[in-house]
Amino acid sequence: MVIKTTILLFWLGYVCLAHGGSESSEGSVVNIYTELKELRSLVGELSTKLNKAEADLKEQRALVEELRREKDEQPKVAFSASLLSSESKHHGPFNDETNLIFGKVLTNVGNAYNSATGVFTAPVRGVYYFRFTGNYFVGHDMGLSIFKGSQRMMSVYEYHSSGESNDHASNGVTLELEKGDVVYMRLWINTWVFIDGRYDYCSFSGFLLFPL
Repeated sequence: MVIKTTILLFWLGYVCLAHGGSESSEGSVVNIYTELKELRSLVGELSTKLNKAEADLKEQRALVEELRREKDEQPKVAFSASLLSSESKHHGPFNDETNLIFGKVLTNVGNAYNSATGVFTAPVRGVYYFRFTGNYFVGHDMGLSIFKGSQRMMSVYEYHSSGESNDHASNGVTLELEKGDVVYMRLWINTWVFIDGRYDYCSFSGFLLFPL
């Protein structure tokens, strides 16, 4: 209303001024009512545009708030762990495939990784990324696999040779998991990994890319 009143007063003042200057001029007639009608139409258009702009702004604010709420509610899942040992030593070889328990937890946002069992349990249905590394010294081969449930998903293998004193191997995989699916690491039969008490050569990490 303030804007409408201001425009009307300004326009009336302009029209009156124009009238005063043209009264003495023959053949110059100003139709005040016509101009007021045009002014009212203009003010109406401006008011409609202003209302639409306010509605659009309100809608955008609601959308931003919804996106912020979805971001806050989205689960946050990430972990990194390494094989735990107070001294540097080999782990293995064994006569059976053995689950690896990465007991030294560096990060465990969401607490989906269990350091007592070495098992990651998906808290929500989504797409996850996992990465693992292994280190070994000459003497035995090294074979590592990442499992989803009972299914072997990805592996690394290093063959021992007299020309190499130690070596590293790593791999990664993106997995689509249902809520409650488990992911863990296994050491192959008759292979070993080297656990270093200081440098954490053997590690297991993962995080949620996005929920589904």
